[in-house]
Amino acid sequence: MSWRFQGSAAAWGLWLALGSAACGDQRFVIGMFAAGQGGGGAAGAPERPRFEAPTAVAELNSSEREEDPTLTDDLLEIYFMSNREGNRDIWTSRRAGVGSPWDPPHAVENINLAESTEDTPSVSGDGLRIWFYSTREPEGIWLAERASRDDPWGTPAHVDALAVEGATVIGPHVDPSGLHVVTGVTPADAETYLAIASRERPEDDWSALVPLAGLDGPGDEGGPFLFDDGKQILFRSSRAGGGDLFWARRASAEAAFEEAAPLEEPVNLPGERDTDPHLSPDGSVLYFASTRTSVADIYEARRAAP
Repeated sequence: MSWRFQGSAAAWGLWLALGSAACGDQRFVIGMFAAGQGGGGAAGAPERPRFEAPTAVAELNSSEREEDPTLTDDLLEIYFMSNREGNRDIWTSRRAGVGSPWDPPHAVENINLAESTEDTPSVSGDGLRIWFYSTREPEGIWLAERASRDDPWGTPAHVDALAVEGATVIGPHVDPSGLHVVTGVTPADAETYLAIASRERPEDDWSALVPLAGLDGPGDEGGPFLFDDGKQILFRSSRAGGGDLFWARRASAEAAFEEAAPLEEPVNLPGERDTDPHLSPDGSVLYFASTRTSVADIYEARRAAP
């Protein structure tokens, strides 16, 4: 699909040091390695991240399908898709502190509609904005806002600028600045690809979505999570089977991505669908969804020390 091309990249801080709360006194820059470490690549270049064995987030999972985890920057509030009540809706939970158990989750008020599907949420780091996909009219990406974390969500509005004629736009990921969004785009006659849009100020409209260069595969791609000042990305791809988490890097936010590589076991498991990555701001924890327990559940995995 050579017609795909590169758009502007998202802006995240380049130096994302691991936090002491998750990894004791260990500190290193996410995706980086010292000279002589890792396999291939120049010294100091981002290297494929590795994670320890994931664990299911038991308080959030049910006997039904849970996917699309997205968290506030303090990791104390989570949103995700669940169909535990027979419809794909957005649910949420909070916890008192990192490491504390999650409260019993509940469906998000003022966002879910009984007659439509709501999923693939992306909450802002401060918890005041949430983007999501909905099949309500018009189908596509919607945005809800609130004045504080203790207030209810306001009435959602359709994000007209993120619509693509003849295609379904789903799975938004908005960067911390609110100036870049990466989505999956599914044309009526083709597989899903990753696209990006940008804007100069948070109050401006988005530019048109354009495909990200270098991430084309033989399957479909979705669930993007762009980080490291736009130079690294995690996403889901079916190029190796039913679905795995992949990682890719590029030299700058203006360059095309290098060839993507799958995350190693035990994050990806053969024959299972692993999808919807969300990386904590300090890079220490990966949240994702997996079918390794026969139904899609939410998991978390700690970053492995280099």
